[in-house]
Amino acid sequence: MTDQPYARGTVVKGPDLLGPHTHRPYVCLSTQKPPFRDEEAVYAAVTTTRRSQAIPLAGADFRSGGLPRESYVNPWVLVTIKHADIRGIEGQLPEDTVDKIAREAATHIGALD
Repeated sequence: MTDQPYARGTVVKGPDLLGPHTHRPYVCLSTQKPPFRDEEAVYAAVTTTRRSQAIPLAGADFRSGGLPRESYVNPWVLVTIKHADIRGIEGQLPEDTVDKIAREAATHIGALD
């Protein structure tokens, strides 16, 4: 486990729970409030596959860091990842971008219309 959890909006390199690769990027959506936040967080999957409802991530969308390829956040693909399974930080997104991803995720799970 890390000494401190990854902040909301951090783009991390985590285990690829969805495909054949060793790792893939994810965006941390968790605030500091959920149970077990010191051990794990909720992340939205990032992919290089363009989909109509995916949220594009351009280099200008990052406050720091970035991704090497054109990427998209799938806000309907949410996973919980243990901090110990994270293999690095790719960058940090600004709050307004993270809020947009979180609102879309909430819509997909029926919490918002």
